[in-house]
Amino acid sequence: MSNRFQRKLHFSIIVGTVALIATACGAGGSAPAADQSQVQTTSAPATDQNQDQTTSTPATDQSQGQAQGSDAAEFGLTEAEVVRRVDAVELLIAKCMVAAGFEYLPINYSTTRKAMDTNSKPSGMTADEFRTQFGYGITTLSVTANSQANIGLGLNFAIRAGLGVADQVAWNRQLLGENTDQTFAVGLDSEDLSRTGGCTRAAVETTFTQAELGPSFVNYQNTQGGRVDQDPRIIDAYRNWASCMRKAGHNYDNSAAIKVDLATRLNTVTGGASLESLLGDAAAALSQLQGEERAISTADHKCDLKHVADVKKKVETELLGASSN
Repeated sequence: MSNRFQRKLHFSIIVGTVALIATACGAGGSAPAADQSQVQTTSAPATDQNQDQTTSTPATDQSQGQAQGSDAAEFGLTEAEVVRRVDAVELLIAKCMVAAGFEYLPINYSTTRKAMDTNSKPSGMTADEFRTQFGYGITTLSVTANSQANIGLGLNFAIRAGLGVADQVAWNRQLLGENTDQTFAVGLDSEDLSRTGGCTRAAVETTFTQAELGPSFVNYQNTQGGRVDQDPRIIDAYRNWASCMRKAGHNYDNSAAIKVDLATRLNTVTGGASLESLLGDAAAALSQLQGEERAISTADHKCDLKHVADVKKKVETELLGASSN
């Protein structure tokens, strides 16, 4: 790549969870099944012929692979260095996913670049605007195999499609953590990896320098990371969140339960059909479900701000040394 394409300054949709629409509604059925044996050989991912396969050593020198002027790609790196970083991250993600009991195939650079260059999501929207219009984006956005969310998954789209709805949510959470809109391709494209989570976060923390990760990046995968959710203050905060949600008319114990419920109910309404094809009672049921999603998302955000956000920030700062900025 000779010129760095302009950064996409748009709000990232709920890509990990939104993709449940396609898979829960049967969109994954046409994708070829992946070979289970491939998951155990994560040291040799499928790559383009021009792709450098020596990716096991993370970058530590801030000047490593730096490009100048119009030749600079993401994070000011050369395109060749970006290729090496993508390979390294994908190998680590696959290892992490397999260790957690999930199947995952490393994604090659050409697939990641294609996803980065695909602009298939609402642009120029603030988080509040997106929440008002789409909620989480589970029942409100139609996602196909050609969307940015699924292009970035490569063959893993078929792997996830073979899981039940609850297992799909668990697979997404293991890969992406809490912010399921922040895939590796989205973070790399926007040059902001601070919101990555799950196996993706562990991989980028190992592969990118601290200067590239930025001051707000917190490594949740270290030995102390597990203590955050186990801290009594966090447990109490989420208990208060659940109480707040119930007062708003939504009976959920955690945010993961919301996503499972909405995806399961969407599958019941559509019966495997696309959102656009629904008519009559099915279309009316979908509209009602979409309205519920928007209301749940709004209540979730308000309850999180009231009971969780500040507590979590304080606990993370104490236990992990997170930036207060």
